[in-house]
Amino acid sequence: MMLITATVFAMINFQALAQEKYSLGYKMEKGKTYRFKQDNKIETTQEMGGQEMKMTTDESSTIKYDITDVSPAGLMTLIYMYEDSKLRMKGMGRDTTMDMQNLKDKKTRAEMAKSGKIIKETPADTTKNAKASPSLNMFASASMPSLPEQAVATGEKWQGITSDTTHSGDGKVIYKKNIGYTLSGKEKKGAHDCLRIDFKGTLELSGTMKQMGMDIAMEGSGESSGSFWFDAASGIMIEETTVTAIEMTMAITGQQQMTIPMSQKVSSSKILVE
Repeated sequence: MMLITATVFAMINFQALAQEKYSLGYKMEKGKTYRFKQDNKIETTQEMGGQEMKMTTDESSTIKYDITDVSPAGLMTLIYMYEDSKLRMKGMGRDTTMDMQNLKDKKTRAEMAKSGKIIKETPADTTKNAKASPSLNMFASASMPSLPEQAVATGEKWQGITSDTTHSGDGKVIYKKNIGYTLSGKEKKGAHDCLRIDFKGTLELSGTMKQMGMDIAMEGSGESSGSFWFDAASGIMIEETTVTAIEMTMAITGQQQMTIPMSQKVSSSKILVE
């Protein structure tokens, strides 16, 4: 009888733990500044004139978020900018390192919901859009990983659908993402008790730009997967790692006309600086 009672108690206790639900939301505080260290490695393979060309780009930057206001409903108004950004491109007979000073002057004001969804973005200065490659601009957004509107338990899933537009010189690129998230459980990250959330999904991109007197139109699609660690008590993401594979085509018109197929593998990390 005692054995049966202990077993029943253990089962009830297990079910209670399994059904524990978490209400998740970003809770950045008004007047505070948050910094994230972001690293991207982009491996590009493209074909021109029947020849395969490969290039590796390493980009490292620190992104600063100044929280200027938080509404009673939790809507966060913030200004984000690059404090530093360095770029190294290696391939096709070149090895170039650049300090992207022009990015320091570009500030963007954004409104972000508790779920991480960006409601609106507008320039916060008079600086023209800094020129950067479209593949790097894919990450130049204040957006955070999507959190669910409803409380979730370990093993439960939700969907995040977003559309981001990034500008580069005289052009723009639109990225549409459809990402599925799963709450995988609890994990420690440094001094933080975190929830680990795994994700996987698809993306589509399309856009136009001008370069050296030529018009470039691009379109492509790919898959993205990774994990992020969220401190639910403080309402802040601690770390995110992502791997994205993209197949795209660039159609060039103007002085020259050609179509360039291109493949990219992008490995990125974003870590809270404390």
